[in-house]
Amino acid sequence: MLRSLKSIVDHFYQSLPAHPDFKSSFEKNKFASVPDDWFILITDIAGSTKAIAEGRYKDVNTAGGLTAIAVANVYGHMDFPFVFGGDGVTFLLPIQFLFPIRSAIADTIGQVKSVYGLELRAGIVPVQQLYESGAKLYVSKFNASPHYNQCSIYGDGLALAEKWIKTGGDESFLVRETEKITSADFTGFTCRWQDIPSAKGEVISLILQPLDSEYDKAAKVISRVLNFINAEFGDEVEYHPISVQYLAPDSGPYLQKEALAHSGGKKGVKYFLRLMKIHLEMLIVNISMKYNLPLRSGHYELKRLKQYQVMSADFRKFDGTLKMVISSSPKNRHALEQYLNDLSKEGKILYGMHVSNRSLMTCILKAGESQEVHFVDGADGGFALASKMLKEKLRN
Repeated sequence: MLRSLKSIVDHFYQSLPAHPDFKSSFEKNKFASVPDDWFILITDIAGSTKAIAEGRYKDVNTAGGLTAIAVANVYGHMDFPFVFGGDGVTFLLPIQFLFPIRSAIADTIGQVKSVYGLELRAGIVPVQQLYESGAKLYVSKFNASPHYNQCSIYGDGLALAEKWIKTGGDESFLVRETEKITSADFTGFTCRWQDIPSAKGEVISLILQPLDSEYDKAAKVISRVLNFINAEFGDEVEYHPISVQYLAPDSGPYLQKEALAHSGGKKGVKYFLRLMKIHLEMLIVNISMKYNLPLRSGHYELKRLKQYQVMSADFRKFDGTLKMVISSSPKNRHALEQYLNDLSKEGKILYGMHVSNRSLMTCILKAGESQEVHFVDGADGGFALASKMLKEKLRN
């Protein structure tokens, strides 16, 4: 049954051309209309700002990203549209997967509460209902790495779906923990890296919203911003927030929380066996990297593990807002702020920004499919606090 369903998914999204780079995916006619028999799933952490203020920014990130692997394991692969936003993920999914995904997300809500003590909210809106309201929704993708296609989402349908879910006017949009039928599968979820210092001293988490609803004008503004970043910061390698030389394996409490996520949130035999397995895997990886040993795990050469993290890092995306994590010097940041302030005065954009000196990374792997993505955010609040700043500007 799932094999036939996967072919339905593949027919639309996998047949879309994967553009060669992020900027090219914004060019005219590169977006395709999302089928009307699909749905939007939006997840986020309620009270994320309070949790961040308590120093729990990494819990917020990892809990927010946990839904991605739960959905991927329903599919059996990761080549479907989703965008990570710091404290949650937005998905575009075919209606044929509605019930198994509702169940997986319902269980994830309970797991996030048990493991992280956080409230995961989730809502589902049919795309057809958005279209009947006059909204539009488009998707494109670009080839971020040999192991990951990154989607971009455009159209006012996404904002409308979020409004319907979060205003609570129609509770039928919400996913409840009690809807669990089968357990979520978190195989492939890992969180094994320490916070990563910036090579230039700062890490910028940027969320930028074009104010013109006409696609051509919005795309032109995004292209202008990307051109400025390339001119001011250098090419992608120069502003990439993840650097091989600063990646260091974690040995602290987040390994325990990974084990808890795989054991149903309970410290029993399953938990301790999982924790032992994690530590053994870490030991093997560290030895392989230190002594340059030719060991493999799935598509990984373990000695090159850090290079894979950089290669498939998810540090820029578009879901109606441009979201980027950028390694920056104070001088670069001030120049970027001045440029964005000028665009704001022209009425072209609004933006939110958070500055830290580190980034963090949560990893999602489908080893059997040779697929992976490494969600990146700025430490100490990142996208969540940049989003808060942007929403305040929008309200004003």
